[in-house]
Amino acid sequence: MDDNKLALLLQGDGMTPTGQQVLRQSLAKVIEQKTQLAGLENQISTRQLQVDSINKGQSRLRENMKALKGSSEEKALLQRYTRQLDQQEDRLGALQNEIADLNTRKGKADEELTQTTQSIVLDESF
Repeated sequence: MDDNKLALLLQGDGMTPTGQQVLRQSLAKVIEQKTQLAGLENQISTRQLQVDSINKGQSRLRENMKALKGSSEEKALLQRYTRQLDQQEDRLGALQNEIADLNTRKGKADEELTQTTQSIVLDESF
């Protein structure tokens, strides 16, 4: 159920005030769960953008490392690049763990949302 369908339902055209109240109460949890799900999706997207940025930076560093010839200044630069790559690898590992955790949480939230929407029963007398 997308947000447009929810909005139409919440208008409650043709429903009694009691029916509208029951509907709003029933759908409040759905809306809350959809908001939480969207938040998790946003967090996953943000983490993935960070991963992509790090990967791009690492490619640039590796290309720079290939161009170094071996002078003492270049060796110092190589060590600096190596430290940066090491730090980035640590961050990539942490981001991948965060993404996996967020995907697990998103899956559970999605299941809960499905169960909630399937459990909503409206009485036609409203």
